[in-house]
Amino acid sequence: MSNLSDKTSYIALKVMAQMVHQFEKLKDMDMTKEDDWDTTSARNLLEGIIQSNGYRIDYSRGSKRLLKKVAK
Repeated sequence: MSNLSDKTSYIALKVMAQMVHQFEKLKDMDMTKEDDWDTTSARNLLEGIIQSNGYRIDYSRGSKRLLKKVAK
């Protein structure tokens, strides 16, 4: 599935951010309560991984970068 490393690559984080954006498309679709819970949990886990690596997802339209480095 992946190569274990000491640091998660920016490219892997970018793929995760793209997946989070795909989850956003589900917000207006019909789903069971359980499926909504599970998809929200998966989305939150991905976003947590991104944040724990010092980035945040940029949701602004027209943004050229999907991820932004969080200032320390």
